[in-house]
Amino acid sequence: MREKDLLLLWNGQRSQRINSQLAPTILLAATLALIATGKLDYKSPVDIKAFAIGLVAAGGVFSVSGMLASIRDSMALTRAMREANDVSQLGLSVAKNSTNLFFTGFLFIALSLFNFAVLVLYLYKKP
Repeated sequence: MREKDLLLLWNGQRSQRINSQLAPTILLAATLALIATGKLDYKSPVDIKAFAIGLVAAGGVFSVSGMLASIRDSMALTRAMREANDVSQLGLSVAKNSTNLFFTGFLFIALSLFNFAVLVLYLYKKP
């Protein structure tokens, strides 16, 4: 592939990574708003807590899987960019992003699990 085509794919992948986080961010913001207003806490009924946890878990699973798929595709693109002929400085910069993408995926999973664990502890641990 030509560098121009690879850069167009790179920008598409970057947009997918960003857009894949919109719905989970809104879901997390709504959950935090409920917690901040006292509508969702350890005193909430069990079914409401279970629903909130299930909703956040489902959103998290879809968010993480979408992000990891986009990262995997982007890492393949960085490998293709390294193999392309006559690559510009921008192309070289894109090609060097493979390691950053790997760590982004790792941190995304770690922070998602952390957020989920904190929510569960908050909802089920009495003060």
